[in-house]
Amino acid sequence: MRAITKDGVDSVVFIGEVLILGWLFATENLGSLGFAVLVLLAATGVMVLTCAKWPFGAVTLLIAASAMPRFAVVFLGVHVRPEHFAIGFVIIAVVAGAARGKLDPKLRLQKFDYWLLLYVGLNFFTSLATSPEPAMTLRWATLNAVAIAPYFLLRILIRDEVTLSHIVQILLCVGALEAVYGIGCFLSNRLYGTATGVEIAQYGFFPGTYGTQYEANLFGSYTACCAVLFLTLFLLRPDESHRAWYGWGFAITTVGAIVSLARSVVFALPVAIIPVIWLAFRQHDFRLRRFVPLGLGLALLAATVSPFVWSFVRERFSTIAADEITRDPTTSERLVQLAVAADDVRLHPILGTGTASFHLYFNWDDYLPGAGQNTDPDQAGWISNTPLRVLHDTGIVGLLNFSLFLGYLTAAVRWAIRLASAQTRMTLVALSAGAILYAITFQATEATMLAFTWIHLGLLATAVRLTADRGAILASGSI
Repeated sequence: MRAITKDGVDSVVFIGEVLILGWLFATENLGSLGFAVLVLLAATGVMVLTCAKWPFGAVTLLIAASAMPRFAVVFLGVHVRPEHFAIGFVIIAVVAGAARGKLDPKLRLQKFDYWLLLYVGLNFFTSLATSPEPAMTLRWATLNAVAIAPYFLLRILIRDEVTLSHIVQILLCVGALEAVYGIGCFLSNRLYGTATGVEIAQYGFFPGTYGTQYEANLFGSYTACCAVLFLTLFLLRPDESHRAWYGWGFAITTVGAIVSLARSVVFALPVAIIPVIWLAFRQHDFRLRRFVPLGLGLALLAATVSPFVWSFVRERFSTIAADEITRDPTTSERLVQLAVAADDVRLHPILGTGTASFHLYFNWDDYLPGAGQNTDPDQAGWISNTPLRVLHDTGIVGLLNFSLFLGYLTAAVRWAIRLASAQTRMTLVALSAGAILYAITFQATEATMLAFTWIHLGLLATAVRLTADRGAILASGSI
């Protein structure tokens, strides 16, 4: 397998075009005619990409759009993001292909898929039956279902292990580009005072880098996950070809994670890497000489960025102690919101109060007047812990349902790692290590209502499904 495929190069070009269009939307006063022209150009490009080089164009569109939730337009009172448009385009393409008989739309569901479908349905039920404002929570339940859709779309789009490997390369290309863009935004802010891709007062008196992600913690989680994937492929590839690509990718995405200044990311990254290093030791494939160019590349990038970021990192971790926690504004705000969410859960423990219903109850002026004045109105109240968010929205029933989905998926991944081909086993290990990182960082930042989380889990589930298919073929003696 080539480390950088032609499809990966095409994805780089596409991401560049999307970033330019997004920048024009966000910064230029185009007027109605200019805006309409850009919309037409974007829609035409998206349709061409979706239908060309099937399924790589469609999957590239999903992955690229999921990496830029910062861009949004308000439609019917809700924030509609690039991922929502991309998912809509891909669904239309899939339906059209199935109607012409050129595409098999069968999902071939596993046990864990049924638990996820039940979770989606439960969000609609609680949003209708227990919400204080059903009209609003049903909209958010719909957006939640749309964000989860790529998990199932990938099952239709990826039908063999070679395609899966190429799609992972596209994911890595997008992750590396996101890290480069974020690092550039950070350095531009430090050198020239620009605000593109940076939240100036994210951490009180110093900035947080979000790139094209929704906010800095999610940028850090996303780039750190890609760093874990890069390192896994760097360590576990059986040959030396293209190892430099994975090494540089690891270095760039690690620096991207650091400039996010997200403490949960700095903690989670080494934890997620440990199982990968342990596995490399078990395979007797852990060679220290491989780390020399990797260490040099990482040291070079760190040396370039450290004069700008070191004082911020030191300040971020200086308030982590219990007696200093009130000095950190972001931590104080999160603790207030978590406490209010826990009170809501005590009042509605069984079924919760509907999807994303927290900010219907929450008002900053009741707790820390002025604290949320710069917050996106669509997320004025935000539960940063994923289990608590699921519990708040869907109650004990929903959290149990969600836990069963993750539990069955984890068991299936462990089974698949033992039986998969060498290439797919490496992919499964990389994606699993990335999932470990998300499991840690999502305790401090919530992203299960954004598509990039479900693309990652969808790739894992697809690898499991392909392994099951391969096992059936082997059992039948076909190969």
